[in-house]
Amino acid sequence: MKLTYFAGAMLAAGAMSQMAAAQETIKIGAPIPLTGYFAADGQTMQEAVDLAAADLNAEGGVLGRQVEVVTFDIGDLTPDKLTAAAANLIERDEVSVLINGYGGMGPDIPAFCPYGIPYIHNDAVSSVVDLAERMNCGAIFNASDIDVNYGRIVFEQMLASGYDFPSETLALVHGDYEWDINVAKGMAEAAEAAGWTVVYEQEVPYDTVEWTNVIGRLNDAKPGLIHFEALDPSVATTFMSQLALDPVPGAALNIGYIGATPGVDDAIAQGQAEGVFTFTLNAHGTDEAGAAFEQEWMDAYDAEPPVSLAAAVYDMVHLWAAAVETAGDDRDFAAVAEQIGALDFDGIAGTYAFNDRNFIDSSAETQPAQLFQIQDGKRVPVVIGDEVVAPVTAAE
Repeated sequence: MKLTYFAGAMLAAGAMSQMAAAQETIKIGAPIPLTGYFAADGQTMQEAVDLAAADLNAEGGVLGRQVEVVTFDIGDLTPDKLTAAAANLIERDEVSVLINGYGGMGPDIPAFCPYGIPYIHNDAVSSVVDLAERMNCGAIFNASDIDVNYGRIVFEQMLASGYDFPSETLALVHGDYEWDINVAKGMAEAAEAAGWTVVYEQEVPYDTVEWTNVIGRLNDAKPGLIHFEALDPSVATTFMSQLALDPVPGAALNIGYIGATPGVDDAIAQGQAEGVFTFTLNAHGTDEAGAAFEQEWMDAYDAEPPVSLAAAVYDMVHLWAAAVETAGDDRDFAAVAEQIGALDFDGIAGTYAFNDRNFIDSSAETQPAQLFQIQDGKRVPVVIGDEVVAPVTAAE
C-alpha cells in the first residue's frame, strides 16, 4: 500500500513538474537606455517591447507559453553597462533573446556575442556590422540599413521631395561620432554623384552650444541644402534656434535622424522647427497596418507612437516570435538565429529581409526610408521610399 501510494505521489509530482515547466514564461531581454542622453528613445523602446509582448500573450504566447519582458538600463551605452546587461539578462535571468532599438553602437557586440543568444538591434553604424563579422556573431542582427546608406538615401529623398533649392550646393554640419561622420560621408558622395557641390563641412563636438561662427560660414557659403547630423537632441535644437535668427536665404535644413525622435518634440511643439526636414528608416507605414498600430499605441499609452523606433522595436519582437515558432525551441539559439536570417518578415515598418551580413538593404520593397517635414507643428511624411506622398513647404 505504501509503495503504491509512493509511486502514485511520484507520478503526480512528475506531472505537476511538467505542467509547471510548460507554464514557465519565455523571457525577452530588453537592454535599453532608460537614463541619460538617450532616455527618450529608451522609453519608446520599452513601450514598444511591452506592447508587442502583450499582443503575443493575448494571442496565446510563443510555443504556447506566455512571454515576459525583463529590462536592464544601459544608460549611456558604455562597455561596463553592456557587460552588466549581459550578466544580468543572460546569466541571471536566462532570457531567450535580446532586443533593443540601439544598444551601444559597438560595446554591445563583445558583451553579447559570446553567448550565442539572438540579439536584434538597430545599431546602424558600419563598424558594428564589421565587428560582428570579425567575431563570427551569427546570431546578431541589425534590423535596418547602415549609416553611409542612410546618408545616400536621405539626399536622394530630399531631391525627390520637390523642394525648390536655390542652388545645387550642400553644407554638412555634423558631430564627431562615427554615425554622424558616416551619414555625412554618404550624403556628400550622393550629392557629388548627382552633380552637386559640397561647399562647406564642419565637424563639431557634442558640447557645442554657440553656433555663431558656423552659421556665419554657412551664410558665406550660401548652400541650397544644409544637413545637420548629431545624436543629441539638445545640440540639434540649439543649432536650429540660432540658425533661425540668421537663416541662409532659401536653404532647406535637414536635421537628420534626431529630428524623428521624441527628444525634439518640445522644439517642434514650440514652433522652433517649422519647415525643417528629418528622416528615419524605422517609421510605421501609412497603410492600414500602420493605422492599426497607431490606434493600438494610442489605446495603450494615450499618445501617438514616435515615428522612429516604436514600430521597429515592436516588429523585432514579432520577428523573433515567428522565428521561435518555426524553430520549435526558444533555447535553441542557433536554430532561432537561422530562422531570423531566413525569414522575410512583414512588419509595421516594412519587410525585414536580412542580407548575408545580417543587416537590411533599405528599398521601397523592403524597409522604406521616410522623409518628414515639420509643418504646423507636426512631422508630415513627404517621401516614403521612392514615392512623394505630400507637398513640401518652402523656407521662409
